[in-house]
Amino acid sequence: MSTLPYTKTILPNGLRLMLVPIPGVNSVATAVMVGVGSRYETRGINGVSHFLEHMVFKGTKKYPTTEDVNFIERIGGLQNAYTDIDITNYHNKVLSTDWASALELNKELALHPRIEQKHIDRERDVILEEMKRYEDEPANKVGEVFHSMFYPSSSLGMRVIGEVDSMKAADAKTLKAYHERWYSPERMVVVLAGNLGEKLKAQNSKLKSTTQSSKVIEKVEEWFGGMKKPSAVSSGRSADFEFVQERQEKPQLQVVTKPDASQAHLTIGLRTFARGSEDRFGWSILNLIMGVGMTSRLFKEVREKRGLCYAIRSGADSWADVGYWSVYAGVATEKVEEATRAILGEIAKAKDKGVTQDEINIAKKRIKTILAFKSEDPEFFTEWYGRQELYGMPVLTVEDYIDKLESVTKEHIGQLMKKYFVTKTLNMALVWNKKRDEAMSSLLHL
Repeated sequence: MSTLPYTKTILPNGLRLMLVPIPGVNSVATAVMVGVGSRYETRGINGVSHFLEHMVFKGTKKYPTTEDVNFIERIGGLQNAYTDIDITNYHNKVLSTDWASALELNKELALHPRIEQKHIDRERDVILEEMKRYEDEPANKVGEVFHSMFYPSSSLGMRVIGEVDSMKAADAKTLKAYHERWYSPERMVVVLAGNLGEKLKAQNSKLKSTTQSSKVIEKVEEWFGGMKKPSAVSSGRSADFEFVQERQEKPQLQVVTKPDASQAHLTIGLRTFARGSEDRFGWSILNLIMGVGMTSRLFKEVREKRGLCYAIRSGADSWADVGYWSVYAGVATEKVEEATRAILGEIAKAKDKGVTQDEINIAKKRIKTILAFKSEDPEFFTEWYGRQELYGMPVLTVEDYIDKLESVTKEHIGQLMKKYFVTKTLNMALVWNKKRDEAMSSLLHL
């Protein structure tokens, strides 16, 4: 029998429960994750996942008002939720003695929102103001533009927050129908991490429980076990949306002109791989080397050596079918061309000359240290294990992940760069105070 740092059980209706005991902490993080987000929407209801997440905080069956819902703060805890492209998560963090209260609120928000029209009309205005804020923040705007240009004809390319027209059209009937359609047990993962009272063991996905874990399971069965399994069950992971077909054959540039912008914001990136790819381990190392922190190549070259920007960073995003890697920088308007050449030059240089073993060793140590720091917070583990389970991935422990990192070689990273650092999948989004300059397109090559 293998001992794992988490346990998993599956209710008869398909809902999954994961428990992650963490010795030495006095808190518990609770989460109800739902496998739905903007990617599951149509253009007519774009933004409804996010709108629904807002609305549940206006009242539930047991907690009918916003004041009632916010009781977690009154007992000293943290409560929140978020919506993304393919996940909606209701999460809390409390003292370990209050885990049941936190989980009950998660349950109420996910299963029993009131969704009243009088609150929808008011909250719609709040979301429209949130949209305006994003429009006024060029750094956020360029990220949205960059993402949508990768997937222009797919639901993957739609904004999580939605569009003005779709938000104005949404009403209580729309939100209730969406909730009924997507908030089903086989699409849900319940996760608790922290001080659960004892060390747990798992064997063949069957939970062997002792006192505290038994109480958790009893509550989960009581609160979630009555949910009916839909007659036509989907996996809740990658079904119910059209997979993207990658067809890009040449670089693309998209420009948004904001006359009042005092700085140019640019994002440059390339198409990479789906979230389950084995390439992700080597890429996490390469990403740190290229654009994370003050020791990264892009920071040292573009900011420190050339003085072209204050902020520059790289990051990777991936989904069930596709992914990309991108570099963001905020630069002076008159230095956009120079900054673009510098960023692409560093990417081309890495592809041509490779990275050093010393860089790889430092990146591995940095990632292990980052994971060690994050592992001190129970909320990290609800995300770590909950997302893997929700997405139908083989569940890796932190130790498993580190083992994967340690196996990455210099030659492997070189192969990744030759595979993904290619001119034809280059994309650049630019938000500044000028119109489109075709000369910028000519810079997009490696």
